[in-house]
Amino acid sequence: MKKRIKDIPKEDRPRERFIKLGPSALSNAELLAVILGKGSKEKDVLQLASEVLNILEKDPEKATLDTLTNIKGIGQAKAIQIKAAFELAKRLLIKDGLRITSARQLFQLNMDITGMRQECLALITVDGSGKFIKRRILTKGSLNKTIIHPREIFFYAIEDGAYGIFLIHNHPSGELTPSQEDIKITQRVAEAGKILGIYLLDHLIVSRKGFFSFKEQGLLNGHSDSQT
Repeated sequence: MKKRIKDIPKEDRPRERFIKLGPSALSNAELLAVILGKGSKEKDVLQLASEVLNILEKDPEKATLDTLTNIKGIGQAKAIQIKAAFELAKRLLIKDGLRITSARQLFQLNMDITGMRQECLALITVDGSGKFIKRRILTKGSLNKTIIHPREIFFYAIEDGAYGIFLIHNHPSGELTPSQEDIKITQRVAEAGKILGIYLLDHLIVSRKGFFSFKEQGLLNGHSDSQT
């Protein structure tokens, strides 16, 4: 059972932890609680934040104003506040061409899928200098059961005029070690990329525990590049 915010010592509450430790120390629910500010009569701010996150983690694109206001305790003002915060964050990330330079940066750009209860595959396309073009969620469900065909991945890469791609998928179990299927999929995409001249620059496995980079671990037999 989750603790209500009134049962949490004041120094351990989101706003106080933010002041003391900085934003990186807070969970996604705590960060959203800080944005919301306060809860409703029926629910405290952490409970509201958790309910909103359940929607955002399933499909951020479907978190419309109508969907958010269907949550008891989230009125139009709070829903607008949430949508505005996410839109601002998105615009700042791509302002003047965000350049992806490290696996850790890639992990930070995909924190939203670390807590998802099902496996999810994200695709990021970049240009020749490593500048961010677009991010998409391609699949949801176990990668071991879902066929990840390079054709779908590179369809979007070609559409974006991309030089390279990054793949990111989460392990809901928290385990960061790649499975044999993960390795096979990565090798297959890397080989297809070499033929097309659109290179797989890295593949990250992510969870709330951190990340595993195929490139950093020498498991990426694709294009040799210094961007990450």
